[in-house]
Amino acid sequence: MIDMKNKNEKKFTFNKRSLRFGSYSFVLTVIVIAAAIILNAIVGATQIREKLKIDLTSNKLYSLGEKTDEVLKELNEKVEIIGLFDENKMTDSSYSQVIEFIKQYETKSNLIDVKYVDPEKDPAYIQNELDPDGLLGVSKYDFVVRSQKRSKVLSTYDIFDISYTSNYMPQVTGLNAEYAFTGAIRYVTSEDIPVIYYTEGHGEGDLENEYSELVSNLELNGYEVEKINLASVEKIPEDASIVLFANPQRDLTTTELETLTQYMENGGNTVFLFDPLQTNTRLTNFEDFLSKFNIALGYDVIFEMAANKAAYGQPYYFMPTVERNSINSVLEPDKFSLSLVYAQSIEILKNEKEWITTTPLLTTSSEAIGRSLFEGNEDKSGPLNVAVAVENAGNIKASKTVVIGNAYFVSDKGMSISDAGKKFLVNSINWMQDKDADIYIPVKKYSIPRIQNVTQQTLTILFIGLIIVVPLIIMGVGVFVWLRRRHL
Repeated sequence: MIDMKNKNEKKFTFNKRSLRFGSYSFVLTVIVIAAAIILNAIVGATQIREKLKIDLTSNKLYSLGEKTDEVLKELNEKVEIIGLFDENKMTDSSYSQVIEFIKQYETKSNLIDVKYVDPEKDPAYIQNELDPDGLLGVSKYDFVVRSQKRSKVLSTYDIFDISYTSNYMPQVTGLNAEYAFTGAIRYVTSEDIPVIYYTEGHGEGDLENEYSELVSNLELNGYEVEKINLASVEKIPEDASIVLFANPQRDLTTTELETLTQYMENGGNTVFLFDPLQTNTRLTNFEDFLSKFNIALGYDVIFEMAANKAAYGQPYYFMPTVERNSINSVLEPDKFSLSLVYAQSIEILKNEKEWITTTPLLTTSSEAIGRSLFEGNEDKSGPLNVAVAVENAGNIKASKTVVIGNAYFVSDKGMSISDAGKKFLVNSINWMQDKDADIYIPVKKYSIPRIQNVTQQTLTILFIGLIIVVPLIIMGVGVFVWLRRRHL
């Protein structure tokens, strides 16, 4: 006879278990559906999605640094970043990295807007919208960063680190986008920008064709560069923070010397970059002005005879010592390296004055020789000064100058070999303006990470683990779950 009571109890127990596991299944289904809805919302929200991205590159290629965070936190007006190309056509080019990188600016600040306009589809956009006066020199593939105050154009050479092969073929070796875009944002939003006047009329290098990279880097560090011909002005403009001479080949006139001296006596600052002269002449009026800072030109060519200082065994191509002092401290002299080609020495005169403070910035070794440019003059023995900073506090207002026995190192050709020169010069200019360390963000070099010291035994273990062991564990868990559910 069947025990109905026992049978009913079993049926009740089974129904209870089914109800319980059915409830679990229902709750789990609800959770999965809710998670799917939330995940879909996250994927659809651009801002949230960008914030959830993780930069796994070894050199943080797509991450913004502390300097950029500081600039964006101080931002109080709208800034547009405009790429002049079709972003959808750049997926297989180096520009795809830039497109991905600048999304971080929009993510970090709601005052940054990024957009792309293809000049081929809208040929009138540049002339009508961006550069109606034709002053910026905008072209396809440039970026324009603009505010209501001003605009800054960033070219390929600003955004990418480009070096040259032994066959003089350019190749992209790194991303300089953060330095370029962060500097541009700060430049276009600054209220008061110091003006550096670049002199003309003495055979100086052409600003647009020979020193365009220097101009761009000065602007990215918060300066504006204007041209000036001292022969055509009665006095140097009031807004001149610095007057810059880049490789003058001819001397100042007497009138120009008086104009420059008046500017200096009222607290004006000057920078002189002198390559060795190609002619057998002296720049006597320049020397007269420099003597007010207790400085003189060496009129020589430096040959660095120390083997550890000469580059590629060429004594005229050398690495000067970056002196440790308060001006150079930002550069971390023990780590900073700079190369100079065909430089002359800068002399500190012996008639010391208590109101003049001279600070050597770059020097040679004691083995260096300064070979005179003038026949019959004696060569100089090292150590020699190559760059000197001076403060003259003996006038109405204190005046500063920096004199460097080389101009090539900050020319476009010189910076195609090494861009360390721009950092050195900008740091010296910052000192003249009493500014703290300014924006300088190192290039993020492209690198291919490699697993070092991997033995054959390690590879075998990885193969067995990933191809055999892991799948067996997954299968075992599946069988266990299936057997458990089968006996419910």
